[in-house]
Amino acid sequence: MTSPRKHQPAPTNASGPFGPLIGYATPARATRRFIQGTASVTLRADRSELIKDAETTLYSYARTRTAASRWTITLHTGVPVNQAGADALFADADDHDIGPNLQAQSIGVPGGRAFWIRDYTTLVHLDQMLGMITVHAGDLDAARFFTARLVRQAMTAQLLEHDAVYAHSAALVRAEHGLLIAGPKGAGKTTTLLSVLRLMGGDFVTNDRLLLHRDPNGDCTVGYAWPMHLRATASTLRAVPGMTRFLPAEERQNSPAGQPAPSGKIAIEPGELRTALPDTQILGEVRPTLMLWPYRSARDLLPEPVQPAEVRDVLVRTQFFMHDPVTRATSHRNHWLLPPDEGRTAIALTAVADQLARTVPCVRIPVTNSAATLTARVTALLDRTATQAAGPGGRG
Repeated sequence: MTSPRKHQPAPTNASGPFGPLIGYATPARATRRFIQGTASVTLRADRSELIKDAETTLYSYARTRTAASRWTITLHTGVPVNQAGADALFADADDHDIGPNLQAQSIGVPGGRAFWIRDYTTLVHLDQMLGMITVHAGDLDAARFFTARLVRQAMTAQLLEHDAVYAHSAALVRAEHGLLIAGPKGAGKTTTLLSVLRLMGGDFVTNDRLLLHRDPNGDCTVGYAWPMHLRATASTLRAVPGMTRFLPAEERQNSPAGQPAPSGKIAIEPGELRTALPDTQILGEVRPTLMLWPYRSARDLLPEPVQPAEVRDVLVRTQFFMHDPVTRATSHRNHWLLPPDEGRTAIALTAVADQLARTVPCVRIPVTNSAATLTARVTALLDRTATQAAGPGGRG
């Protein structure tokens, strides 16, 4: 068996008009396969730290080392790219908004498309026929920026093809009972999630976003976590016992009364929650048995059941709280590489809303300044739901 020469160029799938723009690419020998539901992506990279970074961010995906996937993403870092040539080739290309203040240009190529992200000196080749996405990144930082994002987009695209829908929802599992905490931005989802996990216990699924799917093998709904770090305001971390450890060092001291909280949100990787929640597991999916719609309140009011017809209407009208019908603001869903079929997604949204409204009790619950009171309310609701599901005539 012979070894390749030290400087032998690696195959880069760079055929087509942009091939001459790309220099030598180091072979991508580090590999990991990610799985979630019916979706799978194999990630190959020339730097092992890119695999480790992806595993940290993409916490909710199962992982293996081998087996074929629907999509294979290959990352090459530090690839010399002829920028002037790329600018010329993509001068009349289509423009894409691919992130905050970030643009890409794309052209059609045999079997798919090519994308030029000038700010990162990065070329991306999408081959629909072969199920391959090849990234030639100008440096390691550029590769790090795209790695988890592209894997997540390829995974999400597959789930959407199988009729999953986005939901703006936190989620946890306690004693095999799944809890969805759904609502618009600022409703109190993170406060409810962290209060319950800290004071009642349970397993973390997601803080902000789920992909909900009708289980084809039963009359139930499955929620797959859309993996990203948890983001919480300083006021939320102060309100929940034990969570101030995640505040920046300068904010951990007791501040004078009336001092405003810092603006913005603090990012926490799900794995870091174990420092405050040592008995909490990090899960990738949930089968909901109860849904909460939290709302901010100065008074501790009684929880109110929401009737199935209202649940269905609100979920469809707000696209599972991803859209505000009043302001017309919609939460960001970036599918620049693999855009979904909008018609199919609309049909799936109605179908999943119907099933969720019909099979999962929903309760509107106030979120006050007392984490203990909120947790007691949620505990009682979960216990009641579990009892009803186990008894005659239960919805579960």
